[in-house]
Amino acid sequence: MSNGARFRVLIEQCLLGDETAWSEVVELVTPVILGVCRGRRLSREASLDIFGQVCFLLLKKLPTLKSPEKLLAFVATTTRWEIYAMMRRTRLLDDVLGSDLPDGFVGQQEPGPDELAEQSETEEVLVRALLKLPEKEAKLIRYLFLDENEPTYQEISRKLGIPVASIGPTRARGLAKLRRLLKKYGHNF
Repeated sequence: MSNGARFRVLIEQCLLGDETAWSEVVELVTPVILGVCRGRRLSREASLDIFGQVCFLLLKKLPTLKSPEKLLAFVATTTRWEIYAMMRRTRLLDDVLGSDLPDGFVGQQEPGPDELAEQSETEEVLVRALLKLPEKEAKLIRYLFLDENEPTYQEISRKLGIPVASIGPTRARGLAKLRRLLKKYGHNF
């Protein structure tokens, strides 16, 4: 049986609720996910986070997977997108908090439970502060740091109706306001 046919049968069995088939799918995709994470130099902790997210997305997308024979390609692409999303979130936090080293990269000490809880709280406060920004600045920050499509400056300019040259200054003003809001919420960075 070819890999394509095997993947098709496994996916059909998964859709019927066969846990053994799902375990086999996870076993097949694990080296792909972890290999992509290793290639991006993610820490073990970040790799496991990405692994869990990709498996969740795969399970969610199984009913609509158009080409089961391309399962491994789908998983590799999804893994890369999830890593990019994590890096964009980290870049936003770095810009706001002034950190130099993104979370999840090799060479950084693994965070403990208290640090993870604090990071989660910080991200929640960051989202609340983003919601308090003027609409144009909030949208710009979302486009620059959180949009998985990674729009170009020209696309952002068109979407917001502002000149490309004003994106940098608007970003700087938005991040400054964001820092002030975070201080107001008790986060002095």
